[in-house]
Amino acid sequence: MVQVPNAALLHVNLLAIFVLLILIFSLVFRKNNVKANVLLGLLLFYTVSTISLNVISIFLHQPRLLFLNAINAAINFTFGPVLLSYLAFIQGKSSSWLIKDFRHFIPALLALFCSFYYLAASDGQSMGLMKQMHAGEDPLSNTLAALLLLHFGLYVFRGWKSVTDYRDKATELGVDGIEASVKWQIAFIQCLSVMMLLLLLAYLLPVLIWGKAHVYSDLLAVPLISLFTYIFIINKGLSYHVIYNKQQYQDFFDTVTPLNQFMQEIEELTDPRKGAENNKQHSENLILKEKLKKLLEVEKVYTRPGLKLSELADLLKTSPACLSAFISTDLKTNFSDLINRYRIEAAKQNLTHKDYLNYKIEYIGEMSGFNSKASFFRVFKKNIGKTPQEYRNQYSKRVG
Repeated sequence: MVQVPNAALLHVNLLAIFVLLILIFSLVFRKNNVKANVLLGLLLFYTVSTISLNVISIFLHQPRLLFLNAINAAINFTFGPVLLSYLAFIQGKSSSWLIKDFRHFIPALLALFCSFYYLAASDGQSMGLMKQMHAGEDPLSNTLAALLLLHFGLYVFRGWKSVTDYRDKATELGVDGIEASVKWQIAFIQCLSVMMLLLLLAYLLPVLIWGKAHVYSDLLAVPLISLFTYIFIINKGLSYHVIYNKQQYQDFFDTVTPLNQFMQEIEELTDPRKGAENNKQHSENLILKEKLKKLLEVEKVYTRPGLKLSELADLLKTSPACLSAFISTDLKTNFSDLINRYRIEAAKQNLTHKDYLNYKIEYIGEMSGFNSKASFFRVFKKNIGKTPQEYRNQYSKRVG
């Protein structure tokens, strides 16, 4: 196995700590700061904590300090609730529910108790444990590392679901002025996902090649991945203008308040614990389904370019939240996909209709309800697997 000089490893780790601390301080101690920035700084701190513990446990060779690895694992097991809290704030929501939900912190407490395993060891046992840890053969530290990767993956996935739901609901309601925030959230979660995959590979590759984990996985992978990944995140954050001061965040909060109220109302409407109310809602949904079917199949309201959820809700004499909840729970789709499904079917018929064979593709899209050529081509290709022109050409060959 190739040995990397300890001096070079130490310099890489210290450089990563230095750079990340600068970023953390710039986020946490800003003038007119907001909680979202502080939480983003805390997310950066997890890497600093891990790198610092690696430096202490590996380079200082202090067996009596092995308990710090379990404490570091406990700290890292709070990553999930902090990530969800950050996403809540960056979406203009409150995250007070996380403080009350004790379940999020159970893994951290269990990892904290593991520190007593190392504290209770004698000097001789501690020396043996340190040698095992450096060789990648310590069962407890390997188990904690594997569980941490699982923890990160689960919470990043949950964060992704939160972000995509937020994006879809913003599109449904037609909320303007939050495009940059949505793009940042997506880029942030994608970046975290890539980082998790790289860390997983760094952990698994030595196991697959040499049959055991290796200390260099942490010493090389964590600082290098963290440096490049988090610098990318901060650059994106600045470019999307989501590092707020108090006034900017208040303006953003005012903009997204209707969206969050809309999402909260949908949650209440789809809450499975409201049995009696849901029975009443079921009968109302049957009526709503017939009205919606008439609007779409008879009156063809989907042909209106730029049709919004609120407009369709007005026609149905219901609230946007009720309509969105109905489409989600009863029709198992969302507003955008539902409307596009009807538009695509209309476009398929118009593309092959003998009276429209000489019509331009763009006009067929307009007839079907698409408000631009780009959106028509994108949605058609995504759902049919062919461009509108390819679909028409294929039909022409069949009938020819």
